[in-house]
Amino acid sequence: MLYTIQLLKLLWLKWYKMKKEIKEKIQHLINETRVMTFAVSNSDIPWSSPVYFVFHSNAFYFFSNKSSKHIKYAENKKNIAASIFQDSDKMDQIFGFQMTGKLEMISQSPLYLLIVKKYIAKFNFLKQIFGSQLIDNKYFFLEKFKSHLFCFYPDQIFLSDNSNRDHNSSAIDLNKLF
Repeated sequence: MLYTIQLLKLLWLKWYKMKKEIKEKIQHLINETRVMTFAVSNSDIPWSSPVYFVFHSNAFYFFSNKSSKHIKYAENKKNIAASIFQDSDKMDQIFGFQMTGKLEMISQSPLYLLIVKKYIAKFNFLKQIFGSQLIDNKYFFLEKFKSHLFCFYPDQIFLSDNSNRDHNSSAIDLNKLF
């Protein structure tokens, strides 16, 4: 009986440590990866587009032109695919998300300013180039780049982890992790 209890404790500790490591890898992926790639299609014409993104409240935010293909092809709440992966030279270090979800344009609101601040913090080269006008002028991205703020709301997220030989792709719920 004592042996069984000790074994269960060891298994639980191993599971907890693995869960903690995965959570840390996911946080690193979300905070350090800069580019998310969208996959869209329209009338059987596929298109993929990379965008810089920030993560906030279980959603991915980015700036883009309303007339770009990935925005046009995602109109009317069409399901689209997206992925983010860490860059690696080794196959067993491939780690990232494959997702499905929908896009929505975010209007000028308190959320907009919060996301702009997070975006500038993540992509600090923007502040170095453009200075304080990034925050002072709430229309900066629209005026300078003809870009609006969009949000990708994932409805399914699959974690791809080549370091886990037993189960390298599994559905995850970010709400439960954070």
